[in-house]
Amino acid sequence: MNFSLRIICIIFITLILTGCKSDIEKKESFFDKSLDYFQNKEYKKAQIELKNALKIDPNYVDAYLLLARSMLKLGNVKDAYTAYNRIIQIDKNNVEANLKLAEFLFLGKKIEPAMEKIIFVLEKDPKNIEALLVKAQIFMQKKLLKKAFTVYETVLNIDSKNIPALQNMAKIHAMEKRIGMAEELLLKTIEIDNKNLRVRMVLIAFYARLKNIEKAEYQLRQAIKINPENNDAHILLGNLYFSQKKLDMAEKAYLNSTQKAPSSSKPYMITAAFYEKINNKDKSLEMYNKALSLEPENMAVKNTIARFHYKHKDIKSSDQIISEILSKRPEYYPARMLKSEILVYKKKFTDALRLLNELENEEPKAPRPLYFKGVCFIATGKYDQAKSSVAKAIKLNPNYFKARMLLADIYLNERSYELAQKEATFALKLNPDDYRTRIIRASSLIGLKRLDEAEKDYLKLIEISPDNPTAYYQMGVLKSALKNYEEAIKYLNFAHKKNNKSLDVFVQIIKIHVVKQEFITAHKLCKNQIKLYMDQKPLIAVVHNIEAGIYLAQNKIKEAKNSLNKSISIYPDYLKPYETLAKLSLAEKNKNKAIQQYQTIIDKNPNLPFPHMILGTIYDSNKEFEKASRHYKKALEINPQFAPAANNLAYYLVRKTDRIDEAFRLARIAKEKLPEDPGVMDTLGMIYYKKGLYGNAINEFLDSLKKSPDHPVVNYHLGLAYHKKEKNKLAIIALQRALQLSDNFEDADHAKQLLTELEN
Repeated sequence: MNFSLRIICIIFITLILTGCKSDIEKKESFFDKSLDYFQNKEYKKAQIELKNALKIDPNYVDAYLLLARSMLKLGNVKDAYTAYNRIIQIDKNNVEANLKLAEFLFLGKKIEPAMEKIIFVLEKDPKNIEALLVKAQIFMQKKLLKKAFTVYETVLNIDSKNIPALQNMAKIHAMEKRIGMAEELLLKTIEIDNKNLRVRMVLIAFYARLKNIEKAEYQLRQAIKINPENNDAHILLGNLYFSQKKLDMAEKAYLNSTQKAPSSSKPYMITAAFYEKINNKDKSLEMYNKALSLEPENMAVKNTIARFHYKHKDIKSSDQIISEILSKRPEYYPARMLKSEILVYKKKFTDALRLLNELENEEPKAPRPLYFKGVCFIATGKYDQAKSSVAKAIKLNPNYFKARMLLADIYLNERSYELAQKEATFALKLNPDDYRTRIIRASSLIGLKRLDEAEKDYLKLIEISPDNPTAYYQMGVLKSALKNYEEAIKYLNFAHKKNNKSLDVFVQIIKIHVVKQEFITAHKLCKNQIKLYMDQKPLIAVVHNIEAGIYLAQNKIKEAKNSLNKSISIYPDYLKPYETLAKLSLAEKNKNKAIQQYQTIIDKNPNLPFPHMILGTIYDSNKEFEKASRHYKKALEINPQFAPAANNLAYYLVRKTDRIDEAFRLARIAKEKLPEDPGVMDTLGMIYYKKGLYGNAINEFLDSLKKSPDHPVVNYHLGLAYHKKEKNKLAIIALQRALQLSDNFEDADHAKQLLTELEN
């Protein structure tokens, strides 16, 4: 090698060595800085320095170990797991990485892979306490309690004051009913670390499970005595008193917690929640606002206050706070979730669904957006989508009470009684005293003909809420169906006493008196009910219509007509009296005279819609549909918002023509005016049926049958819709019901034909 070449090589090697030395110094400098940051709990800064070190040396194990620890301190489990995995790739024998990965695997319920890693760690380090504790936990998961106990004994041989081992040994003793031995071990943990509230809490929880409240309270008071400034102990004491319904003592403990930590929002938030639970709205809001004054930029506190307003139907205040939160943090998930609920409350279902879809995409394992999507789908008549969404929410959280109740209600509306009963029963395990859920289950049991079980549910409801009239009413209906009228009237009178303005209760009472031919009593009750309703014209019109029914049962036609005309004059939008008057005219075989009478009224006052309505109904009943439609149109010319004519004309159009859109427009007029009328629901159902929207149709028919269950035509229509939805079992039930009620309605022959086809 010549001299020049030798010089060049020396320079090149020197540069390389200098560069290497520089890189080593740099990475160690980054690591030393990160170590300082870590020790000072500045984990984010430590993370930055460690990543700089790893850029220089991607195989720097110590840096990965500290990075993984920093990630765990920051709550970033995913990146910690990645870091530990990377360490294994570099150094497969690394004890810490194998141990931590075993813990991750155990938490992810991957038991066997976790055990493999623990065995590996213990082969390297038989006295590794962390590994022994994980091994014992795996044995406990597998219900191998003796093996777990033996491992914990091994831990105590290494460290006689190991609190987790003592606590878990106590847990095993308790599981095997050795209560005294369990207590002895837990008391020992208190001796080891007397000032640690978390350690004492395990003992307190143990006493609480045994319902030994005195000892639990003593331990909490000891915690407060040792450390009077520990606001958590005061909060826990408040929780204990609250669980015993010692509300004054609970309040005192919670207020003490706020005094011990006057600059922390936490005790104020907990005290506010306590006041909310005991329905002291003003004090609750006062505490929430104090918490907010301490942390004015705390979005969680703001969102809690917004939810408080939402819960108490102050939607304006709730919406305002949510808008403030989202203006500062547009992606804040809890606020957006509450925003979607507010949109549902405001019936802005399209906007709500758009937001709920976004929330679901961001948090696919969150059940709440799915539940509210179900609510939106029900409101818009998309029952299959509602069912799917709510079922998905339940899959994610099997103990989601509201979702279980909603699914039970969907099944009940579909007449899937077995499924409804199953879901409601599960929901009641979660919340045994929920009124609505028990009503759903009782209704399902009636559908399954399990009347004794339904009766038990109603009696339980009366016990839970003796002032709620619903269960008394349902018991009355049940007893009436069994023809046990004495019992029925007793329960119905109770219901009427609880809510004397309930029309449903009143109707059932009148039905029983009519069946028993107690007409004087029935008429007297009608007069009393009219006084109760005072100036509520729609309800007074209904009572006059009921009164007409009583007169008809007595065969007093003249008096019945007078009552029907009173009903029409008081509230012309009400459908029933028109239909009854038309039927009376036809029954008297004096159609021409009736027509002449109403034509005379028209001649005297051509601006009245109701005579045209009655004439239309008479022609309708006589199957003279063209003439009927002309009068309905005339009534609507006089009053375009005249709901009875709009409904009947819509029904004619959907049944006899292809003018479905016009029928839909008219039906919506009727629905707006008469949202609870079963005839309007049936008309809308037929329009949806003709449009091919069979789910919506089923919904309307079922709503109609809730109001008027014994209407053969509506049951027939329901059967048609179920058939189109390919729910043939339900179609058969509906068609059979229709034909049991009547076998001579207009489409009875088609109902019989379709029923035969389905049964075969």
